[in-house]
Amino acid sequence: MDRLEFGALVTILREDLRLTQAELAEKSGLDVAVISNVERGERRGLLKDGMLLKLATGLQLTTLERREFFFAASGVSEKEVFRPGDETEIVKFDPENQFQNIKDFVSCVQIPTFVIDSYCDVLLANQCAIEFYDFPQSLIVAANDAIGGHNTMRLLFHPESNFRRMVRNDWEVHALINLRSFRRRILRYRHKKYAVDLMREFLDNKKYPLFERYWRKMLFETSDEVGNSIYLSESGVGCVGQESFLATTPYGEIYLYQLVPIKKQATQLFQKIMASVGEGCVEFAPFPDKRKL
Repeated sequence: MDRLEFGALVTILREDLRLTQAELAEKSGLDVAVISNVERGERRGLLKDGMLLKLATGLQLTTLERREFFFAASGVSEKEVFRPGDETEIVKFDPENQFQNIKDFVSCVQIPTFVIDSYCDVLLANQCAIEFYDFPQSLIVAANDAIGGHNTMRLLFHPESNFRRMVRNDWEVHALINLRSFRRRILRYRHKKYAVDLMREFLDNKKYPLFERYWRKMLFETSDEVGNSIYLSESGVGCVGQESFLATTPYGEIYLYQLVPIKKQATQLFQKIMASVGEGCVEFAPFPDKRKL
């Protein structure tokens, strides 16, 4: 992203914490004029005198969030990450072919599996995942017409979702883990219209009564995030969520999220589900989605 986009990102991250420019300057050990210049996109030399590091610290970013923040500050776009090839061969990305390959793979997986994009929209879900999570048909039907209709935050925090009932006493832990992952994933894109619309939607307390409460709680956690959060639930069927990097694309990264059984009970349940619904998957959010480009 360019300096103007990076400035917009800094502004959004500062406003997440409800800090003024002066307060961020104090927490960062920088002059308020520097903060102002950065946010207006007028500041060059972000690495000078450790300015970028100080900004990341002042914004209370975790280790993995700092990595996303530094990438954003580099000015390199996703499309520029791709190796251009030589004069006779240009490396091209075919989204339709790539997506079909992923779809073929996910269809065969024998445990609940999702494919998620950089905005945490669910691109694909296999039949095992759809059956296991028992998402209300009303949410699925209305998804195409709703902002963030297939987003993981909607599946977790919408009042009609079954997720809170499923995790029972472990709800708060799951909410914070998933919010942390959501914030990290979309950090580089927070200045884009789609991400702005997503946050406006989720912060509407009438539509999502619990989202803002846990979002605020997550922002001020003192623990660091240095890798995938693994939480062994005391309730439920005995499985753990595992998120892994799947592919780099010119439209952002794609991730695989799976429920891995850690107890015989979970293995047997997934086998029973597969025997009932069979292989296959459902395509939800489109890829690449032109709203985000």
